[in-house]
Amino acid sequence: MANGRCLTVQGPLVQQIELLWRWQCDEWEMLRTGRANLHAALTRSFEVDGSRVVAQCNAARVRSAAAKVDAESVAARPCFLCDPNLPDGQRAVAYQDGWRILCNPAPIFEPHFTIVRTAHEPQLLELCIDVLLDLARDLDSRCTVFYNGPLSGASAPDHAHLQASPAGATPFENELAFELCVDRANNGHKWIEWFRRGAVRVGLTHPDRRPTVIAMGSDRQAILAVVQEIMDALRAIHPAQPEPMLNLFATFIDERWLVWLYPRQAHRPSCYGHEPDRYLISPGAVDLAGLLITPRRADFERLDAPTIRAIYSEVLLGPDEFAQLRQRLTG
Repeated sequence: MANGRCLTVQGPLVQQIELLWRWQCDEWEMLRTGRANLHAALTRSFEVDGSRVVAQCNAARVRSAAAKVDAESVAARPCFLCDPNLPDGQRAVAYQDGWRILCNPAPIFEPHFTIVRTAHEPQLLELCIDVLLDLARDLDSRCTVFYNGPLSGASAPDHAHLQASPAGATPFENELAFELCVDRANNGHKWIEWFRRGAVRVGLTHPDRRPTVIAMGSDRQAILAVVQEIMDALRAIHPAQPEPMLNLFATFIDERWLVWLYPRQAHRPSCYGHEPDRYLISPGAVDLAGLLITPRRADFERLDAPTIRAIYSEVLLGPDEFAQLRQRLTG
């Protein structure tokens, strides 16, 4: 079954990764421990600006939340996504040319996968976007694939990677699905302003919601062009290196891609820290989609809606800059 790091598995990709997850849960102690932490995780639900947010207290995520991602710290440590440094017992399924699908040993979801480039290359959307769209399609609406930018929640900004979760596993994804059903049935909308209806339908959330850009379409090249257009607009509005700050999700349903992107202005909120009066919350894509990960029990217990609202407002693009993005995309 195992051929070096990769498993030799036949059948559709969905079946391959399902088998990988089951096999690793049985054979790999690190994943069994992470899965036990997930099963023991506590949750609390909040209403924040008309949207549901679920806090998950998951002790296994402390390494990710506490990761030092400054250039000096990253350069001083071995890359934990490079093949020689992967944990003993971790196995993979090969994907396309130069990518591997791994089980995440500290899962937020069940299952939870990390898709890693075999070459040690930096985390950049231009290296990941083609694979992200292909993977979303090949997983046949069973999973959502997401990307954390190098300054936007990625704990390994030095190594290109994606993640995948079960479709519908975050609150925002479910709210978006419901919004699209309402829009389809009534030809109306509640909180998305659709401003483009060509090969790719493009919309923006209303100002009272978390700033999000949504795109839908069956034309792969047109989707890629829209993502590039958004990146160019963000590069002009809120310059950052090596790329504009963002988190991006994609899934594939009804023979079309559904992509949504959170534009950002900060990596971590001002309340972030290890001290008892701080919050060890480092928002990535999942957190912005309404599943807020809190590794420390004390942070989980004192968390409230105003604190969550403040975290989102500090890391996401501000109202004035989001208005500029709206103007550039709709003008």
